[in-house]
This record gives sequence, C-alpha cells and structure tokens, in this order.
Amino acid sequence: MFCAPLQTWIFYGFAALIEVGIGCFLGHIFYRANQKTDEAKQWRWSSEDSRDMWMDAAKTMISAAGIAAALLASLSASARDKTVLSAIGTFSLKSATVCLVMCVCVSMFLILSLARGHEAAKARENLKPRPPGSGQVKEGPLTDFALSITLLAAFVALSSFFVGFLFLARIMWHI
Repeated sequence: MFCAPLQTWIFYGFAALIEVGIGCFLGHIFYRANQKTDEAKQWRWSSEDSRDMWMDAAKTMISAAGIAAALLASLSASARDKTVLSAIGTFSLKSATVCLVMCVCVSMFLILSLARGHEAAKARENLKPRPPGSGQVKEGPLTDFALSITLLAAFVALSSFFVGFLFLARIMWHI
C-alpha cells in the first residue's frame, strides 16, 4: 500500500474524477454519433456555428493556459533563486507547466482538426445531388476518423487544461 498524506489522495482522486467526467462527456458524444439510427447523424453534424463554438473554446484554453504557463515560468525563475518551494511544490510546478504547454499545443491541433473536418464534411455534402437553386452547402456530417481525431484531441486538451490548473492550485496550497 502507498503511504501518502490524505491531501495527496484527495488531490489525485479529484484529478481522476475530472478525467472521468471529461471522458464521459466526450465519450457520450462519440457513442451517440456511432449509433445506427437517424438521430446519430445529428451528433456528427458539423455546422459553421458549432465549429466556431468549439474553436472559441479551444482558443480560450490556449489563451488561459498560455498565460498560466508564462506565470509559472516566472515563478520557476524566482523560486530557483530562493528555494521557496517544497519538493511537492517543485513537482507541481513542473507538472503544471508541462500540462499547460501540452494543452496549448493540442488545442492548436484541435483547431486544425475542427477546421479540416468541417471543410471535408461540407465538400462531401456539396457532391450530393441537390435541387437547383438550393443554395450553397455550409455544413455536413463528420466521418468516423474526423470525429474520432477531434474528440481525442478535445479530450487531451481539456484534460491537460484542468490537470494543469489543479497542479497550479496545488502549488499555491504548498507555498
């Protein structure tokens, strides 16, 4: 059995609970989109509005995680001179920085996968026969691959975002 303080068990339990919550949220979308029903098409449908909302969420994560990572880098520089952080604080500083930087990088990939997936869905809908004068197609269903890649990137980005901020909070708890 591992011998650790109760605070450590609570911290990692809360982090695991957040991961399970994110997995359930995105897994539900994946599950519903892969049913063999007419309703499943709604769950994989990509419109410009939905794409823009998901992109805005990714951009917000990039901004928040980037600012936090910059603050952590400055804290790291000042902590090296004075050794104010305990071993747990130092580990949390490194973990938070890695998680937040990973969030920024994966969120950039998420934006690219959302944009490309939406454009491919739109192009496939444009290839379908349509009545004359029906207007330009601006939406369409994502393929299994595009949906999987997008949801996987969203899982990694959201997970690293929340875990990075949990480690940031842990640093403040141990200062």
